[in-house]
Amino acid sequence: MPTAFPDAPALERVLDLAAHAPSARNAQPWRWLVDDRGVMLFADWTRRLGDSDHDRRDVVLSCGAVLHHCAVALAAQGWSSRIHRFPDHDVLATVELEPAPPGGGSLELVEAISRRRADRRPFRGDLDAGTIELLMLRAERFGVRLTVVPSARWARDGDTVALRYGDGSPGHPGDDAAMLVLATDTDTEAMRLRAGEALSAVTLSAAALGLVTCPLTEALREARDRLMLSCELFDGQAVPQALIRLGPQSVGDPLPPVSRRSVAETTTFDL
Repeated sequence: MPTAFPDAPALERVLDLAAHAPSARNAQPWRWLVDDRGVMLFADWTRRLGDSDHDRRDVVLSCGAVLHHCAVALAAQGWSSRIHRFPDHDVLATVELEPAPPGGGSLELVEAISRRRADRRPFRGDLDAGTIELLMLRAERFGVRLTVVPSARWARDGDTVALRYGDGSPGHPGDDAAMLVLATDTDTEAMRLRAGEALSAVTLSAAALGLVTCPLTEALREARDRLMLSCELFDGQAVPQALIRLGPQSVGDPLPPVSRRSVAETTTFDL
């Protein structure tokens, strides 16, 4: 049992901030249980968007993203997180807490949480190669690969983005975005959770650098496209889990925040 523990109001602030994590169609498919042992994360399967394996993947990716957002928010409040992933078949992760001074990196990321948006509009401007390398390193911390999808391999039609393998799509005129792909060595739910954590780390790091992002998974629904992408970029040795459009700035005014479920809706406190 930890010798110190945040009080309920402090944890409510942390989980309220963590709720800004990206999720497919803003479904926010997670639940929390907080007791004197720590914080436990569960999937809320009632909020998945369908019954396919892809919909299950979206739930676990979203839970990974909220787990990382939670760890960032805790670190900024002076709490170090020791994360145990899949301690049993029902719990996705448990977070044990220890007091620790907040570092500059956690403060930068926590400030980026409220600025990050999933922006589907066209992006403008060129990216520095060093930025991509930095984001690759952030993903690697979670055992997740990140690389750039060739421009010719994706297309957009309005707000919709699709992979482009032999379909004759018109490309993506007017969009200077780079397309990144997160991939894992295996397709287990444990690795999907880590991919979600990496997705959070990459998008928050980009926001801290003043960049805009849009996570995407719809374009990976077709098994053929996922396989072709894997073969081209990873010699078939990794499984694409999510795409992220990345750019210096978007066209138009800043987007407003989207609605979030309250802590009362997602969390049970047993302290």
